Amino acid sequence: METAVLEQKLEGVVVARQEAEKIVTAIAFRYGLRPQDFTMAWDGGSFAPSKDEHELMIVRKDGSQAAVRIDRDALLRKDAWRYFRYLEAAFVQLNTREILR
Repeated sequence: METAVLEQKLEGVVVARQEAEKIVTAIAFRYGLRPQDFTMAWDGGSFAPSKDEHELMIVRKDGSQAAVRIDRDALLRKDAWRYFRYLEAAFVQLNTREILR
């Protein structure tokens, strides 16, 4: 019984991660970036649903990058507002680097 509940929670985190990626893509579009202009990597390339906090690394094709830390509970509850400003700040940082180059 406990294993089934744990598996459901882990599946919920994976689905929430996919939803978060849609939000990241929408914010990127606001800053003039298309999905082919950047990549996303969770937790250093190996997403671990059981972690309490996740790191989302956003890497532009030119090599510039920005990281955002997202709490697992925010993902599970689909509380994008809890990390939205951090995503915005990451894209501002990426765009600032592009302007300076």
